[in-house]
Amino acid sequence: MTETAYAVLFFMALTFVFVVPFISHQVSRFGWFRGWPAVVSAAMVLYGCALVAFTLFPLPDFTGDYCDAHADVNHWQLVPFQSLADIVEFAESNGWLATLISDVRLQVIMNVAFFVPLGFFLAYRGRRSLGATALIGLVISLAIELTQGTGLWGLAPCPYRLADVDDLLTNTTGALLGWLIGRAAIRFLPDPTPVKRSDVDPPGPTRQTVGFFLDIYTYLLFDVVVIITLGLLGFDLLEQPGWPIVLPATVSLVMFVFIPRLRRDRAGPGIAGVHLAVVHANTASMPATLTALVVRWLIVWLPAAVVGVWWLAVCLVVDGLTTWRSSDHRPLSLRLARTRQVTFESLHGANRSETVEATP
Repeated sequence: MTETAYAVLFFMALTFVFVVPFISHQVSRFGWFRGWPAVVSAAMVLYGCALVAFTLFPLPDFTGDYCDAHADVNHWQLVPFQSLADIVEFAESNGWLATLISDVRLQVIMNVAFFVPLGFFLAYRGRRSLGATALIGLVISLAIELTQGTGLWGLAPCPYRLADVDDLLTNTTGALLGWLIGRAAIRFLPDPTPVKRSDVDPPGPTRQTVGFFLDIYTYLLFDVVVIITLGLLGFDLLEQPGWPIVLPATVSLVMFVFIPRLRRDRAGPGIAGVHLAVVHANTASMPATLTALVVRWLIVWLPAAVVGVWWLAVCLVVDGLTTWRSSDHRPLSLRLARTRQVTFESLHGANRSETVEATP
């Protein structure tokens, strides 16, 4: 597997680990949130994932003699303001015009810019003070540098990134600049804080589409994880007759038929993540039957195992369009399976607004 493939897989896994629980927590705490608060919250999570990915990647090829070839390389730069000295030295040798577009200058600018969103979110969404933002930026930057200088805390065969003390200064500076922007944004941007509300109304098209998308995302991620795991065990799935179809069909059968059948909400991981349940089309108190789950599996997931993942993209688009265009906001696949989606609160008979008011 190439370095790019590893990076894509890692980012997929990272977003799954952070995004799905985050969405589930937001829905549980506030009810389904939408609009600007949802946009800001999603941006925060994706930025956090990008921050982690930036810390770890790119990975070198450790299978060769990389560690031996770099055994004499010093991975710790502990001289303060060395980056500025490098810029001055480059300018003296190449001129200031060339320095403006040089890598040594760009590196400093990128280190500042990469932490600007952190400071922005801390000020605008978190309402943190300038001092708290500086401390948080410094701590996160220190964690990144230590992770890089120690080779992922010893998990990598050897260090492969430079831990630079100047990055602590530039990253923290970026966070402070972001804080200033965030404080100014409070005056002219909408309040990004979600508002608590009851969650007993029928789910809208966006929420149902997000749930289906997360189902697809989880399914693809687990397929890849299983393939890689089998490969590490010496079983090359792609060379086994029939297995490229059998494996994804089996994974989807377990994820979207067997496990949902054991759950009261009858939901897959993505739909459950947005706090929706799958019920009989005509009786909300009656969970979807095993037959209904199998019918939807035959419509959506089995064809994807046979003809390819592009089928899931088609299903997502078709379900999304029918959800938006139909008066009852039911996706086509659920309609064919004679089911529909309702919120957890409506299924359990709870009311978030009453719960919130009763909470001291």
